[in-house]
Amino acid sequence: MTLLKHREWLDSAAVQRAFDVLEQDGDVARAVGGTVRNSLLGEVVDDVDIACTALPDMVLERAQAAGVKAVPTGIDHGTVTLVIDHHPVEVTCLREDVETHGRHATVKFGRDWTKDAQRRDFTMNAIYVDRHGELFDPLNGLEDCLNRHLRFIGDARARIQEDYLRILRFFRFFAVYGHGGINADGYAACVELKDGLAHLSKERINKEILRMLCAPRALDALRLMEQGGILSLVLGEKANSTRLKRLLELSELPEAASQPVLRLGGVAGPEVTKHLRLSNVQQKQIKGAAKISEALQNEGCGEAALKALVVAHGKEAVMDGLLTAWMNEVIEQEPKLHSMLRLVEDWEVPQFPLTGKMMIADGIPEGPQMGASLRLARELWAAADYKCTAETLMERVRAELASRMNES
Repeated sequence: MTLLKHREWLDSAAVQRAFDVLEQDGDVARAVGGTVRNSLLGEVVDDVDIACTALPDMVLERAQAAGVKAVPTGIDHGTVTLVIDHHPVEVTCLREDVETHGRHATVKFGRDWTKDAQRRDFTMNAIYVDRHGELFDPLNGLEDCLNRHLRFIGDARARIQEDYLRILRFFRFFAVYGHGGINADGYAACVELKDGLAHLSKERINKEILRMLCAPRALDALRLMEQGGILSLVLGEKANSTRLKRLLELSELPEAASQPVLRLGGVAGPEVTKHLRLSNVQQKQIKGAAKISEALQNEGCGEAALKALVVAHGKEAVMDGLLTAWMNEVIEQEPKLHSMLRLVEDWEVPQFPLTGKMMIADGIPEGPQMGASLRLARELWAAADYKCTAETLMERVRAELASRMNES
């Protein structure tokens, strides 16, 4: 009897068609990995991965014969993606490791399901299901999966040395799926072998960290990484899990607080951009939030200062800055934070009433004088709580300029 809680993906026409293509001439196909794990746990199934005894060339040949689009996405490693009714199904030939290199392994294709399972990372990821929903569990991972107990397959140290990214995957999977305490043997192996993280690309580290930071047990995972000396290795010496704790303890968690990039910047500060290869947009978000947090610390958290920041940087950036300021304890009282967040959200930012053409028409020449006059106009506009009309503001600019000329 099947234990799958969600099997809509399995019963879909696209996936059943994939089984039709693959299971010919005695070959066997089974879904595996996150597809099965999430289905057992009642979680969302985003992608469908199928393991198959057929060799990659045979998968391509059968797909062509059936009129199914097949893309050799990783054919050297035995992977072909079938595209059926616009749904991708990733198919990988059964494999076993011949030699491992700390990141990539030399593999050979085979027909042994147990050996294919043994080369995977965690027991909960080594459960298979056939097209009818019947489970195949060669490594007894079902109990671990249903109990949400994260455990490496076999010797944890050996699994990590096959690919050091598994250290970060261990903490990310714990943050997403784990119940109870972390597996002691797996944790000890991660701490012991943490220097192997230096062999990983920054892009691979980015992906795991950002996915972990928005998981249900992100804080627990961060604390464990911190205690084991792993957090500082990947995010820098200034990384501190207490900042995320402060964010998550808010009685009302704003929607912006769920952003992984915001959490990353709050935990590790703008210096994290030196340790990870983030996109320009991500770097800008982190550095901008830190800059606004610093401005609030230096200029105070009053309404005028807050409105000036919104005018200069926009609402989203200031919301990020406020939450970063909260994590940095620049803002100490929660009611004050929520009051500031509401002001930013509710305040209709007015449009600056003057244009360069208006000022030229008023006799101010283009060039340095125009630039200085516009800056003065914006200062006067802010001092009037952004409520001046163009005519009133122009009058004040003329009066201020005349006053300065008389003083000089």
